[in-house]
Amino acid sequence: MSEVKEQVKVPADVISATAQGFINASISAAVKEAVSGVFASLGPILEKLAMTPEKIRAANTPYVDPDVVARNKRETEKSKQDEKELRAMDAARKAACPHLDQNQRSSIRLIHNYPDRQPRGICPICHDLITPREWRIEAPDAENPKGRAVLYPAHKDYRTVEILEAQSA
Repeated sequence: MSEVKEQVKVPADVISATAQGFINASISAAVKEAVSGVFASLGPILEKLAMTPEKIRAANTPYVDPDVVARNKRETEKSKQDEKELRAMDAARKAACPHLDQNQRSSIRLIHNYPDRQPRGICPICHDLITPREWRIEAPDAENPKGRAVLYPAHKDYRTVEILEAQSA
């Protein structure tokens, strides 16, 4: 099973120091040329693979699915529209409420637990809070970081609250 390979006999004059130097130099030049050719072709690829700070930042940013972003935007717009419609329907319901119960008496109930001691009213049918003229602090903005005080007018039905308060006293 073992095969015996014949060794090539090299003539003695070929193995001289000059010949050996020539062979070494030619092999070295061929290897150098091959390696430089490989790196010349791999150079652009290796430059693309280099980890620059921009590539590291891009790799660390989480993936954002454009479909999810579009869906969230649609849902946000829809919820804002729904909220706007609900506010409009609530305002219309409160404006249309006569504040009368089934016996045609006022359904407005008095509230006395406010720190300014002014009576307020609430309609249990439409849940409308009937307030007097009062100061309110609005939300802060760039000009007023602590908010701005605004004098709000009395509710359109506040006169009914005053009449009910006079009758109950």
